[in-house]
Amino acid sequence: MKVELLDPRHDPEPADWEDLRRAAGQRVTWRYDLLRAYAWAAQAPVLLAVIRHDGRAVGAVSASLRAPRARRDRYAGPRRGAAGVVDVHAPGNRSQKGWWWRDENDPDLLRVYTRAVRRALGPGWRSMVWREVSDGEDALLPGPLRLRLPTAPLARLSLPWSRLEDWYAVLDPRRRDSLRRRAKTFSTELSVRVGAAHELVGPDEAARLRAENDLKHRSRWSPAPPLPLPYLEALIGSGESIALTYRQGERLLGLSLILDHPAWPICLSWGAVPPEHGGRKHLYFDGYIRMIEWAIGAGRRGLVLGKGQSSVKKDLGADLLPSSAMAVPL
Repeated sequence: MKVELLDPRHDPEPADWEDLRRAAGQRVTWRYDLLRAYAWAAQAPVLLAVIRHDGRAVGAVSASLRAPRARRDRYAGPRRGAAGVVDVHAPGNRSQKGWWWRDENDPDLLRVYTRAVRRALGPGWRSMVWREVSDGEDALLPGPLRLRLPTAPLARLSLPWSRLEDWYAVLDPRRRDSLRRRAKTFSTELSVRVGAAHELVGPDEAARLRAENDLKHRSRWSPAPPLPLPYLEALIGSGESIALTYRQGERLLGLSLILDHPAWPICLSWGAVPPEHGGRKHLYFDGYIRMIEWAIGAGRRGLVLGKGQSSVKKDLGADLLPSSAMAVPL
């Protein structure tokens, strides 16, 4: 097995990358043009690995190279002899892992990847952090010593129903009544649409709402920048993303972007104009009704509702799947 290490900002897309992504069932955020746009805006260099067996691409790993000088030198690329931590995570999306395979998970592939990264970066890179590790997956990670840090659970809502009314029936009666009442009000007073993202929203207005929403949730210690306009342009124009929009006249008041998938679409983001600036209260809750109705109508098995607001998502019937970050010495 061999590992091809790439900097998506500068290295060309491997000829078989799209075949690998589609064979593995990965969402559009792993398309190479989106990886490139993400990497140019990231605070730390992105290192993309393609693992090959007998020349055939069988898996991929994406990581950020976090070092003390990462913010100042983020366009210089990784340098052997520096010191830092290899942070394995999915680019731009906490609902996915930073590693995946064409077929089944294989611990040998991760060991091959780890050795290749250690050789490429040098001895100053002393550890790796693997994010969004599910229960039982820690056995796949190379290295005998590990430090586990529980992270926010991932909410997944199974949709075994053919009608929205069947989902309503499993909710608490008070929650069901309030959701129905608000949905009727919003349908009367606003234009509410769900469909292909490129038909419903422009990248500029999506970027404005995304930025406002991202700023509310930025960490004081790790203030990740909002997704850049080129990234949103590629995402919205991809044909693999769905938008839920709320408009009053021409003005966009609320937007949810969904990464489409034949079985489990991912709710990527939500943004809304605050009520004090002319927005509407409770659009966030109504958005779940519209996304669930779309997913049921489209024949999807379920929705990945993402992280955060766990109690709200549990009340809507979602399962909360535990996950952790695992620190492993190189």
